[in-house]
Amino acid sequence: MMLSMLDTRRLQVLVTVVDTGSVTLAAQRLGFTPSSVSQQMAQLEREVGVALLEKAGRGIRPTAAGMVLAQRAEAVLTAVSDAESAMDDLREGRSGRVRVLSFSSAGDSILPAAVSELRHTHPGLHVATRIGEAEDAYAALSAGQVDVALVLEPFGRGAEPNDGLSRIHLLDDPFRIMLPRGHRFANRSSVELLELAGDSWVDTVGGNGACRVATDDICRRAGFRPNYVAQAAEFPATQAYVATGIGVALAPVLALGMVRDGVVVRRLRTEPEPRHVWAVTRQDAMRDSSVSQMVLALRAAAAGHRAGPTVVDEPAPRRKRVAAGA
Repeated sequence: MMLSMLDTRRLQVLVTVVDTGSVTLAAQRLGFTPSSVSQQMAQLEREVGVALLEKAGRGIRPTAAGMVLAQRAEAVLTAVSDAESAMDDLREGRSGRVRVLSFSSAGDSILPAAVSELRHTHPGLHVATRIGEAEDAYAALSAGQVDVALVLEPFGRGAEPNDGLSRIHLLDDPFRIMLPRGHRFANRSSVELLELAGDSWVDTVGGNGACRVATDDICRRAGFRPNYVAQAAEFPATQAYVATGIGVALAPVLALGMVRDGVVVRRLRTEPEPRHVWAVTRQDAMRDSSVSQMVLALRAAAAGHRAGPTVVDEPAPRRKRVAAGA
């Protein structure tokens, strides 16, 4: 006889009968009829091949075999209950593990906010994060190494390719111009990009050169080629160069973070095409509650970012000149 053949429902009935010492009381606790409890016990005794219960006055008590099986059954039932709870948690996204790959600036802004939200709402769900560019993201998704990827795409909402992946548009990330605080246009609320054609520029290379490509393309569309006098690997370093007065630089809003002293951020009067930020996952992965909860948290974080305070610090109002003798 194999233990795996034992029915957990009959084991539950045995544990209840031993605990109450009565078929009638066990039936009341379980919501069964006394005859159903007796039938369950008779079937269990046939399965194990030994007597499990014996009369004791007006009640019943377990035999030695019955006591051993009841004790083992309690451990089995506890393990089964724990397993069911674990499956419920996984099914509802309350536990589990989700792996997320993000490009750098979203990894510094949207992703931390989403992970923080999940820590409050789903504390048993572990989020493993890493940074990478779009090429890494799609390769990792294809290989099953990540579950969700935050990527930049050249297309906006409604233009997704039909490539078997699930895409969720999170936000459009506009560009801003960073100026030294002493710049001639620092007191403006917006700047026409072509007006900066003769300025010195700071080049942000980025992980794969995409940042410089974006700046070159935006400036070309405005009618000039930027004169780069300094080069930074990432946008925080670019801000440091701008703060010294070396030059001006373009930056997407997600990449601005905390604006340094000595830097002012202004809107562009003619807005260039923004960066389009997407969450991407495999279509089958969306059936996993951990993944769907992660996507919901990312959408909420992106919405919060769009609704948050602007990073553009408005120029101080000019003081009215007071006429002499007034």
